Amino acid sequence: MSMKWIPLLAAAVALAAPGSASAQSRWDYTGTLYGWFPGVSTTVETPVGEVESEVDFDEILEDLDIAFFGALEARKGRLSLVGDLQYIDLGVEAEPPQNPIFSAADVDSKLVLVGAYATYALVDQADLRFDVGAGLRYVDASIETHLEGQGAAPDATFSRDGGWTDVLIAARVSRQFNDNWYGVAYADVGGFGIGDSSDLTWQAFAAGGYRLNETWSAVGGYRHLTIERAFGAFDVAADVSGPFLGFQAKF
Repeated sequence: MSMKWIPLLAAAVALAAPGSASAQSRWDYTGTLYGWFPGVSTTVETPVGEVESEVDFDEILEDLDIAFFGALEARKGRLSLVGDLQYIDLGVEAEPPQNPIFSAADVDSKLVLVGAYATYALVDQADLRFDVGAGLRYVDASIETHLEGQGAAPDATFSRDGGWTDVLIAARVSRQFNDNWYGVAYADVGGFGIGDSSDLTWQAFAAGGYRLNETWSAVGGYRHLTIERAFGAFDVAADVSGPFLGFQAKF
């Protein structure tokens, strides 16, 4: 895996501020383009021991090949339909297992997440909206752990990959502070070990936005994603979190 940075591209979960009462009878659409600068922590169990890796978001540009996430929201009255896509391709150095035959380790991770949600606004006021809902997130993961042998010991490589679907429950709060400034907080949790789903997965973000004109807004905030799942007899845990900055369009 190349260790050079490719500019981050993204279009993320829509961060729309509440619509006016006159918009209740039509569909409104929102999309957002982001740059995301996450730190990543992974723990991978292998037949020869546990491998841990961690890189802070201020170091991520040296290790990240590409990461983006994107979404489109359709809203009509109290109902919102959201589809999103996340892609992360990352290679980081890791701590080798406590085994004298290995001197170094690295972990290459690729994650593709595709989600679909439906939410309903329990509160729908001019300056405040609170949505709850549910959905599904499909995850396709490939995690390759490479161990460098010490002395005459050979190298070892262990691969974990698979695809699965997680059931999710979600909530979102949108607040309009004035004509220009607004804020959004979102969280979902799911998996719950149902079938071959994640043992646990959750994500959350908080963001603030500033309206540049009727169509465009600038947005920024912080986002976190956690996935914990067993691959066969071995567990894998991944945490991805960091700041983001981008633009939002309403149409």
